[in-house]
Amino acid sequence: MDSIKFKKVKIKKYTFKKNPKRPKRKIKIKTIIYLIGLIFSFYLFLLIGAQLIKKNPQRKNRKNNNKILNITNFTTYSQGFEDFVLYCIFYDIDNGFYIDVGANNPNIISDTKAFYLKGWHGINIEPLPVMYKKLLNDRIRDINLNIGASDKEDLLTLCLNGDGSTVNKKYFKENGETINIKVLPLSKICKEYVPKNEEIQFCKIDVEGHEKNVLLGYDFENYRPKVFCIESTKPFTYIPTQEEWEYILIRNKYAFGFAYDVNRYYYDTKVDYLNKRFSNLEKYVNEFKEIQKSKKL
Repeated sequence: MDSIKFKKVKIKKYTFKKNPKRPKRKIKIKTIIYLIGLIFSFYLFLLIGAQLIKKNPQRKNRKNNNKILNITNFTTYSQGFEDFVLYCIFYDIDNGFYIDVGANNPNIISDTKAFYLKGWHGINIEPLPVMYKKLLNDRIRDINLNIGASDKEDLLTLCLNGDGSTVNKKYFKENGETINIKVLPLSKICKEYVPKNEEIQFCKIDVEGHEKNVLLGYDFENYRPKVFCIESTKPFTYIPTQEEWEYILIRNKYAFGFAYDVNRYYYDTKVDYLNKRFSNLEKYVNEFKEIQKSKKL
């Protein structure tokens, strides 16, 4: 049998050539994935930050722990150093929130102007139309309301006396000018106008004998100012009136802290640092009075 001869054939190995466009495509895909991840991470960061602010609203009104109380350069706009007393309590709050019941003039004898100039904002409640217009012009960051505050929604007669007013007729002349005004409970005003989770630093009440009604209409459970500053004498006198309404604050866990001129100051007993701040107020006021006297000389 004849032998069969096989011819050796070399088999070439086929190698796939890399597509030069493929690396570029991979780079583009990785870049897109990276950017999507970066955007998602940033969104998640913002979401977590917003939740933290909701849980801890004090972040919005953050304390400046490095700030030292300096009474020498303070300018007062109040009639009885009300803004100075409040400044000694809240000097290290950079962007606080206030409620001013009976705001009156935004510049002259104003208890909130010093804070507004410092960057604060809040709610001004003023029934006098003339003063309300001034507030609209000068307090553009504030919420300005041309109404009064009371214990229930009502329409009351407001007695006018120059730049002052009251719903209590016995404190004003019998034949004086009057206007009708809308009044709302302070609880309803807060529910509608206080920003959600806002921390209220102080509430000032100057309503010429209507203090009890204002406090009876307040919601102490959901809106707790750290400090109340309340005019506590009969209009145009130094006859005290706090026995008429002080019990409302006491039963809602506020304590008397300081009295000066016609005002009394009460603080939230749930806030730890306030007791210490109030312990030095008398000393600061006396020092500030001496500074004011020296400036007049």
